[in-house]
Amino acid sequence: MFLFKKIVTPFLLPPGVLVLLLIAAAIWTWRRKGRGGGRMLLAAASLLWLSSMGVTADWMMGRLEADLAVPPSLQGDVIIMLGGAAYDRVPDLSGRGTPGPGTMERMVTAARLQRRLGVPIIVSGGRVYPTSASIATVTRRFLIDLGIPADRILMEDQSRDTYENALFSKQLCDRTGFRRPLLVTSGFHLKRAMYCFESVGLAVTPLPCALTTWPGKPCAWNRFLPSAQALAATVAALHEWLGLAYYRMVY
Repeated sequence: MFLFKKIVTPFLLPPGVLVLLLIAAAIWTWRRKGRGGGRMLLAAASLLWLSSMGVTADWMMGRLEADLAVPPSLQGDVIIMLGGAAYDRVPDLSGRGTPGPGTMERMVTAARLQRRLGVPIIVSGGRVYPTSASIATVTRRFLIDLGIPADRILMEDQSRDTYENALFSKQLCDRTGFRRPLLVTSGFHLKRAMYCFESVGLAVTPLPCALTTWPGKPCAWNRFLPSAQALAATVAALHEWLGLAYYRMVY
């Protein structure tokens, strides 16, 4: 029964249920209106299934996370933490707004690193849209709740994308005299982040967090079933590759 549940459940929820609907529509179209339309619908079902498989997500993320590791010796005079998303007006224990999952993972890593080294944290992330709150503001409150002294947190709250994260963080480091920054961001985001920091002329020591792949990661049968989590990871990886290509053309 347990195995049956694990196989059936993915096809009762999106994207699995959409795959089944597309396959059913492909069969109906093939029989009633010809092979052309049926083939197109079947191709769409196959593409959706492929994109939402864990093995696809692991392959995409693995290309971004390849060769990443935690440096054996972490030394620096400041930590730069790149923000991601935030739910800026939801109620929370100490105010309004919470970091999104990716920002939360980076924040926890930055807080743990600050406890080890005692150096300041630069929280980088502004208002992506005019109606949203500054990501840095929300994250700073959480860091204080986690025990990081308020005077050890610096905010860079103007940036709207990764390039501006790097540009405005460099300006802040130049003003405050920091020379050996440690960069904390998600593993899949690190290639693009490093390219941006190199472009603005700020040398950083990268510290990836929230890695999802590793050499020899086992591929169980369930990794071939469709899942929303795997689809989100595939989309995130595609976003990174497109973003890296864009930055290399523009900067």
